Amino acid sequence: MRVQNADDNIYPENVEPTLTFILQDRGVIVLNNEQGFSAQNIRALCDVGNSTKKGSKAGYIGHKGIGFKSVFRVTDAPEIHSNGFHVKFDISEGQIGFVLPTVIPPCDMDLFKRLASSDTDQEDTDLWNTSIVLPFRTNLSEGTGMSSIISMFSDLHPSLLLFLHRLRCIKFKNILNDSLIIMRKEIVGDGIIKVSHGSEKMTWFVKSQKLQADVIRPDVQTTEIAVAFTLKESDNGEYRPHFDQQPVFAFLPLRTYGLKFILQGDFVLPSSREEVDGDSPWNQWLLSEFPGLFVNAERSFCALPCFRENPGKGVAAYMSFVPLIGEVHGFFSSLPRLIISKLRISNCLLLEGDSNEWVPPCKVLRSWNEQARNLLSDSLLRKHLGLGFLDKNIHLSDPLARALGIEEYGPKILLQIMSSLCHTKDGLKLMGLAWLPSWLNALYTMLLHCSGKSSLNSNMESDLIYNLKKVPFIPLSDGNYGSLDEGTIWLHSDSLSTELDGENGLGTFPNLFAKLRIVNPALLSAASVDIPCMDVTLAENITRMLHKLGVQQLSAHEIVKVHILPAISDERITNREKKLMIEYLSFVMVHLQSSCPNCRIEKEYIISEICNKAFILTNHGYKRPVEIPIHFSKEFGNTIDVNRFINATNMMWHVVDIAYLKHPISESLSYGLTKWRQFFQALCVTDFVQIVQVEKNVSDLSHMILKNEMWDRDIISHGSTAKDWESPELVQLLSILSKTGNRESCKNLLGVLDTLWDACLSDKVTGYCNLKSSGDTKTFKSSFMTSICNFQWIASSMDEQLHYPKDLFHDSDEVRSVLGSSAPYALPKVKSGKLTRDIGFKTKVTLEDILGILREWRRSETPLKASIAQMSKFYTFIWNETGTVGQKIAKEFLSGPFIFVPSASGSKREDVVSGLLLSPEDVYWHDSTGSVDQMEEILPQHESVGAVDHPVSKILCNLYPGLRDFFVNGCGVHEIPSFRSYIDILVQLSSVALPSQAANAVFQVFLKWSEGLKSRTLGLDDIVYLKECLLKLEFTLLPTVQDKWVSLHPSFGLVCWCDDEKLRKEFKHSDYLDFLYFGTLSDDEKETLPEKVSVLMQTLGIPSLSELITREAIYYGPTDSSFKASLVNWALPYAQRYIYERHPEKYLQLKQSGSGTLNHLRVVVVEKLFYRNTIKRCEGASKKRFECSCLLQDNILYTTQESDAHSVFMELSRLLFDGTPELHLANFLHMITTMAESGSNEEQTEFFILNSQKVPKLPDEESVWSLSSLSSLAENEAPSSNTAEMIDEQNTSKIKGKSKVHSNWPPVDWKTAPGFSFARANGFRKQPSSSLQKTDNNDFEGTSTQMDHMVSFEIDSNWSTKDDSAPSTAALLLPESETMEYQYDQTSINMTSEHVDSAPVTDGPGSSSTKFGIRDKLITGIPNAQQAMLTGRLGEHAAFNFFSGKFGDKIVKWVNQERETGLPYDIVIGGEKETSREYVEVKATKSARKDWFMISTREWQFGVEKGESFSIAHVLLGNNAARITIFKNPVKLCQQGQLQLAVLMPKQHKESPFSFFL
Repeated sequence: MRVQNADDNIYPENVEPTLTFILQDRGVIVLNNEQGFSAQNIRALCDVGNSTKKGSKAGYIGHKGIGFKSVFRVTDAPEIHSNGFHVKFDISEGQIGFVLPTVIPPCDMDLFKRLASSDTDQEDTDLWNTSIVLPFRTNLSEGTGMSSIISMFSDLHPSLLLFLHRLRCIKFKNILNDSLIIMRKEIVGDGIIKVSHGSEKMTWFVKSQKLQADVIRPDVQTTEIAVAFTLKESDNGEYRPHFDQQPVFAFLPLRTYGLKFILQGDFVLPSSREEVDGDSPWNQWLLSEFPGLFVNAERSFCALPCFRENPGKGVAAYMSFVPLIGEVHGFFSSLPRLIISKLRISNCLLLEGDSNEWVPPCKVLRSWNEQARNLLSDSLLRKHLGLGFLDKNIHLSDPLARALGIEEYGPKILLQIMSSLCHTKDGLKLMGLAWLPSWLNALYTMLLHCSGKSSLNSNMESDLIYNLKKVPFIPLSDGNYGSLDEGTIWLHSDSLSTELDGENGLGTFPNLFAKLRIVNPALLSAASVDIPCMDVTLAENITRMLHKLGVQQLSAHEIVKVHILPAISDERITNREKKLMIEYLSFVMVHLQSSCPNCRIEKEYIISEICNKAFILTNHGYKRPVEIPIHFSKEFGNTIDVNRFINATNMMWHVVDIAYLKHPISESLSYGLTKWRQFFQALCVTDFVQIVQVEKNVSDLSHMILKNEMWDRDIISHGSTAKDWESPELVQLLSILSKTGNRESCKNLLGVLDTLWDACLSDKVTGYCNLKSSGDTKTFKSSFMTSICNFQWIASSMDEQLHYPKDLFHDSDEVRSVLGSSAPYALPKVKSGKLTRDIGFKTKVTLEDILGILREWRRSETPLKASIAQMSKFYTFIWNETGTVGQKIAKEFLSGPFIFVPSASGSKREDVVSGLLLSPEDVYWHDSTGSVDQMEEILPQHESVGAVDHPVSKILCNLYPGLRDFFVNGCGVHEIPSFRSYIDILVQLSSVALPSQAANAVFQVFLKWSEGLKSRTLGLDDIVYLKECLLKLEFTLLPTVQDKWVSLHPSFGLVCWCDDEKLRKEFKHSDYLDFLYFGTLSDDEKETLPEKVSVLMQTLGIPSLSELITREAIYYGPTDSSFKASLVNWALPYAQRYIYERHPEKYLQLKQSGSGTLNHLRVVVVEKLFYRNTIKRCEGASKKRFECSCLLQDNILYTTQESDAHSVFMELSRLLFDGTPELHLANFLHMITTMAESGSNEEQTEFFILNSQKVPKLPDEESVWSLSSLSSLAENEAPSSNTAEMIDEQNTSKIKGKSKVHSNWPPVDWKTAPGFSFARANGFRKQPSSSLQKTDNNDFEGTSTQMDHMVSFEIDSNWSTKDDSAPSTAALLLPESETMEYQYDQTSINMTSEHVDSAPVTDGPGSSSTKFGIRDKLITGIPNAQQAMLTGRLGEHAAFNFFSGKFGDKIVKWVNQERETGLPYDIVIGGEKETSREYVEVKATKSARKDWFMISTREWQFGVEKGESFSIAHVLLGNNAARITIFKNPVKLCQQGQLQLAVLMPKQHKESPFSFFL
């Protein structure tokens, strides 16, 4: 089972060289897809050592010739089946079996293929050209033998394929447990080889090298060696070294020798293949070549993709494979020394940086850190030591680094650098003084780290210090560098704490350091600038390093005490050198800022000496702080501008000279200004006045203090002491300011106190007294605080005077929310709560304060400015307080104006605005009309808005919504404006706004007056006042359409309000009329105008347009009036009954007038009648004239013969209702007239009036109305009216007809008139002419004008419709023409009167034909009034149900549903707007042959006016169905010839026609 035999085989090009082992319980089958055995191969197997691989120039793995013979370890009779050879070597018959084959039958290759195949392995192939069968020996097939065989196969390592030349795949199929192991080699590239072993993969980096071998072995020309490094691949593709010991390979693994990488070579091996032959020259020669290969492999290893971006990591990983001496044994034990020696002389390491420079180990410096990089630059290290920093990613073990000879960063390196710099001209000076502290700190840190570890380190430190003393590297104060061997060098112990700048170190204090031999102070000050993290530890390190080297200590503390303090306090010096004095104090300041341990004890002593003895330079020369108060100037950070109050006092104010700030040390120090301030503050220098604590006897306290504290003098013993705060400076300042009255200076002073109080002054408010008698401690207000409170020096916001603090308010939200801005606040506003409390400002508002401020407001000549929000709280405070105080104080509030009303509108509640204080009688709580609100919206647009003497609004509910009880109940404010107040409102409104802007506001006022008039709250005196105002010329309160303000003064002409839109259009350009304009009114307001406001207008004397307009009659040819006069005379008693019942007040009015109007009524009938509108009070008249049929003018009722009764009654109603037509009266009279015309007797008529119309008879005591005369105008006689105009024409010069008087109406011969039977049954509509066909006696017809209460009935029917066509015009809402069939249930009609039979419906010609039949007589039907009314009612009901189902019952209205209205239509379809309505007149019949119906002149005239909005619904009623035909715009259909209009003539042609027929 030698794998190398399979690797030596030759394979076809199209296969993956594969070797397969199949383990069975009887043996092992080996399959190989090589080309197959040749005869020469068979012969070689028969001869030991006679391998076919001998003599190869490159060598074969199995060239030893005994490889195949190793199979006899597991079998006695191996079989070979290849290329037609089928032999076995059977040693069971003797040793000859090793070389003598026996021919055997062929094997079952198909079976082997099936055994080798696998579902998981897709690479199975059928090209198994060679099969070797190895039957197990008997002892192997049982027990431990089989286990060892299985174990041998299980231990197959993926590295087995690593160095094989040809074989790519090895498979092991275990039939016993049905398992399969596959190992497959993959050459990735870049030296990476991966071998998969099941689901796992192993990775190696392999580097090989071909060698010329003919010098050592003439039979082999070349050979190849290789090294392989085991790697682990991470998920992101990076490789990490794997350091397990690896075996040595001779193509196949041998054993391990302690190496962490694999060596591959064509080593000479013994037959056991367990050891490399150490005596073989060939093997020794191969061993000597491996160090070079190992070193050369480094570059390729680092070039792997995962190391390209960071080759340093690659070097570190590679170096981890370097073997150390002692780690490798056996034949290869010398390899570590050879490799290390090779590495020491090769460029195998990288320097830090981006250049990727390769250098040998002796040129690099390891174990460095960032401090080293900052301290030693690359150029410095290379120039002086020839070294470079090792790449930071290359981490080597210490043994390996020492073996390679790599330098370690440490004290030795620092010494070498310093020695080199000092022996180079200006070398150390060029490095700069800032570099040296870092070097010293690094050296000290290293020595500290190494000390105590071993005696070797101790000796090394001693040698280092010895050598450093010889190096001149210490900077001296004279600017040179010296060594300790040249003499003693002194060092300030606190030099670092001074924080001196490197550039200004010695130059900062030249006089001080002139004679001192010290280390240049700039040494450490340079470190503080160069090293941002400068701290005490770093300073100590540098100082200790210098001390370790032998530098001696000199204390700056001693310099201050011994030298500076005596010099700066010497009074004998009269000519002080300014620079020296500044330098002295600067040095002390810097020293006291240091961490000098001696200063912790003696700092107070030094400060006290300077404060009491030292001279400080001020703006007035050198002064001692103990003698003169000294202050900071603004250059020292003093934010107080003392000049704002000092300049007005001529006080001498001493400030520190700014020369101290200009000293170089100020610029060198961080926060130098702050440190100077702290230093001078310790010397009692202040920003503001100096306040000192003094200890005095209690008896020395001022009398005012003792009085304020109310101490009993008896308890104050003579020996009691007090600690008080005094400020003579402040007392002097307050005294001067109080006397001069300089408000601005005082405000500035208060602002300064406010700024300083909390931080600096609040602790000086209280003094302490120790009572000797009792030992107690009492507090008192200090002299400092007393002086502040006892001077009048606080400015007020309300006047120009100065006040005591206790008299003014603190400007707080709590106070301002009540008092607003118009209160005595202390100026400026104090922010400090402590100062507010200590100084005694008022912080709470009392009722007494309110009274005082209110008095000031009343006395003030300037307008009060306040916000509504603030004043609301002001009044709320009063309201809450007045309940707990006496009535005297409450009355004081009401003694004058105190209600604030803004002068302008439109501001927010929080806005401060100007306004007036008004008394309760000048304002009111609210205005329900909202007119004042409208005025407020208009007024802000006017230029004069804001005048303080005219507040915009005096309504309080909008200003103070939550204070009704206070104002109305507490202060007596009126709930609403009086009626007369609106006059003032309108006067103000008209003075600032155009009528078009304020028209609606005027209308709202008129509505208010109207409501007052209706409720009688508008008294007679008020009405008289309003009328008087409106008649005055100056009260122009009425807006007109011409955008002018007018009154009722005669100079403005006729002023009226419009109650008739048609008249307005007619007279809108009249010069005699001026119309009132109330703005754009809503629909409700438009309805309100005639209903409510009209009464007010009449009361105030403002006429309506219709009152000013009268109609002037224009007529042609008077004719006989008897008929019309009789009609009127007949109807008057019924009208009297109606008015008596329905309008009792009107009846009483007519009765009181003695019926004079009726007594003078005359009826005049003319041929043609017109009228024109004229203005009553002037000569103005309309140019238009209008034709009419009836006209009432004065006491004359003009009418034409053609006028219908309804029109006559409408004009008659004008006479009875003051010129206004009364429709209901006209309808009532028209209905009873119709009944009379239809033949109803008096009993039937009376039944209708009493039961249907609910109009009872007149009481017996009432006289019946009648015309005084029924005479008509005789021929050539004109009416006596002065306004009527008679027009004479050529054909109308004579009066037509003769005078005839009818004493009774209707005429007795009407029943015999032609067609009277039809007319009586159909409401006296006119009958067609006699030339038409004869009427069918079985016809019953009903129209919309029939009465519904003659017969009471209830309808509950279900109808169905059927369409039929009929000619019509275009429709707006209704269909053009429809015929519907409607089903109904006759049993649902419950009659309460006697049953009336009806003729059955028979089929007849349709009504849709446009051709009309010629007939001599119309089918008029039976003249039964009750039946006609029922038919009409049924027809209307059917039509109503149809339209409700079609359009919805919400927009369909049956006007006669409750009672007969007399309107020229029966059904209305549509909305509220007139333009969207449709009017339907219903004509019903039960005769299918009847193709005509009657229509009254009034209905026809209505159809002419409405046009497309008018339709006729013809309903044909049957037993179970109703057919409905709709004629839209019948007038147009007649014009188009689709309908015909007929006139029915009576038998006596002398009578005028009275009905039309269609």
